[in-house]
Amino acid sequence: MSHWERLDKVIQYLGLNVNSFAKEIGLNRAERLYQIKKGNYDISKNLAGIIVDRFPDIHEAWLLTGEGRMLKSAEGVSKIPLYNIGLDNFDINLRNMPVVDELEIPLLAGSDFAFVNHGEAMSPEIDHGSVVFVKQVDKDAVVLGDIYLVISENINVVRFIRSAEAGVWRLVPKNLDSFDELSIDKSRVRAVYKIKGVLSMIAM
Repeated sequence: MSHWERLDKVIQYLGLNVNSFAKEIGLNRAERLYQIKKGNYDISKNLAGIIVDRFPDIHEAWLLTGEGRMLKSAEGVSKIPLYNIGLDNFDINLRNMPVVDELEIPLLAGSDFAFVNHGEAMSPEIDHGSVVFVKQVDKDAVVLGDIYLVISENINVVRFIRSAEAGVWRLVPKNLDSFDELSIDKSRVRAVYKIKGVLSMIAM
C-alpha cells in the first residue's frame, strides 16, 4: 500500500475529503497532501505526528510504513452508540443521553455515534426512521454542499450547509417543497457533525 493509499484510507475512514482533512490537522492548504497523492512526497515523520496528535486512534507506525494495523482499536471493532431521541432534545454532552443500542458496523467504525432520523426534511436522501452515522468535525473543516448535523443554540437540524455571506451558513433541506431554508450565524453553532453513512430501515 502506497503512502497516498494509506493517507486516503485515513481520510475515508474519518468521512472527510482532502481539503477538510487538511483543515482538521491544521494545514492552511491541502497542497502538501496532493503532492503525496501525485507521488512526489512520502508521509513524513512530522506529518504523521500531526495526524496522530489530532486522531490518536491512528497508528503512527502504520502511517509511515504500512506495517501493522491502521487503528489502535482495530483488534475489536469499536461499538457505535445509537441514540433514538428527537433532535430538539439533543444534548451536546452525549453522556447525558440514553444509549438505546451499540452498533458494530466495520465500514462506519469511525463514527462518533448514530441517531434515528425523525422527519422528512432530507428525504429521500435521509428518510424518516433511517439510522444516521456521524463524525464531529471542526466548523472550519466544513465542506460547503455536504450534509451535516448542526447543533446550535436555537435549533438542531440535518441539512446541506451552504454559504450565504461571511460567518453565516445557509442550511438547505433536500425536501424544499415542504421545508424552508434556514440561515445561522456560525458563532451560534455549538457542534457540527459530518454525515458518514445512512442505514435505511426498510419494512418488509
